[in-house]
Amino acid sequence: MTDTAKLAPTLIVLSGLPGSGKTVMAEALARALSIPLFSVDPIEAAMWRAGLDKAATGIAAYEVAQTLADENLRLRLTVIVDAINPAEAPRAAWRNLAAKHRVNLKVIECVCADDAILRQRIESRVHGAGLTWKGFLQRRAEYEAWTDQRLVLDTSRISPAQLLPQALNYTR
Repeated sequence: MTDTAKLAPTLIVLSGLPGSGKTVMAEALARALSIPLFSVDPIEAAMWRAGLDKAATGIAAYEVAQTLADENLRLRLTVIVDAINPAEAPRAAWRNLAAKHRVNLKVIECVCADDAILRQRIESRVHGAGLTWKGFLQRRAEYEAWTDQRLVLDTSRISPAQLLPQALNYTR
């Protein structure tokens, strides 16, 4: 029996600010569970490569991720979504999608509590649309606190590989 056979249809949402480790954790979960991962950043990057204006692609990338998740949940498949989810609107969309399909919703919020490590991550990124530390601080100031039940993982001193068992246990 595989890990996915043990998991009831579930919408797993990885959330957190840039540099928090959410994408690394989402990828590790997707590999461990052999389930699809829909990540907003690559969806948005594809839109930019297609010539769409960067100012208009943020919400559209969330819509694409939601549509892909919707189609897979309709088939009763578990999916992972990797997105910042900085405010209530996208978070409500995930809750509504889980309710629509009557599946479990598991939210994992990744944080990096050490600003020195976080700044190094932000400044050394090769992707992320050229996010600067100043730009990151603005995003952090606008990031709304989650109120939903969730697992919070601090990636500042523990590697995603070490946190993976905790995330797997939570998703089950």
